[in-house]
Amino acid sequence: MTVDIAVLLDNSNTFDTALRTALIGETERAIPPGARTNAAFAYCKIALEHGSGFQHLLAIDNATSAMALVRLQYEAVLRGSWVLYAAPDVWIEKFSSEPKSNSGKEPAKFPDVYQMLEELAASSADQVLFQSLATLKAKAWDALNSYTHGGLRMMTRSLNGFEPELLVWMLRTTNSLSYIAAQLLAHVANDPACSNQLFSIRTAMSDCMHSE
Repeated sequence: MTVDIAVLLDNSNTFDTALRTALIGETERAIPPGARTNAAFAYCKIALEHGSGFQHLLAIDNATSAMALVRLQYEAVLRGSWVLYAAPDVWIEKFSSEPKSNSGKEPAKFPDVYQMLEELAASSADQVLFQSLATLKAKAWDALNSYTHGGLRMMTRSLNGFEPELLVWMLRTTNSLSYIAAQLLAHVANDPACSNQLFSIRTAMSDCMHSE
């Protein structure tokens, strides 16, 4: 069935607003102190911002720039998940330390995507979280790289336009990633009531996300 991208975009904006509204207030204030939780919280907020950015850019016909954000959002969600569940304490301590110079060098580098997924799978994280991220990567990683790094897909579609089906798929992808990020924030805050509210939003607006 053909999906009207304008309708889905409008519904996605409502979906994004609902997620953010559910997270406002007690959940953010309830984030426990600590380098691990602070990092996970930050990456989830970054992911939500990328999701909103995608919607805004698509709404003003800047689809090429919007596409470049999807990999960034995916990596923000994956990094937030890995930091929360799988990163070694020694890595967290090094990562959160102040740089010793102004050279701009990162105090600790993240593992690559493959390693983070592997370690997330072996961690205490819910397997649904791992499966969701692994499935998205398997279906779209090459395309996401192309759009982010200015590959052939980006060049071709900047000239010829984007297929509506592709825009729908990417919009549902960003919405799915935003939902995962929101649920991670609720988990970090140990707020099951917020998590339940987020799930209700997903159930009521399931067309905004991937079904799998």
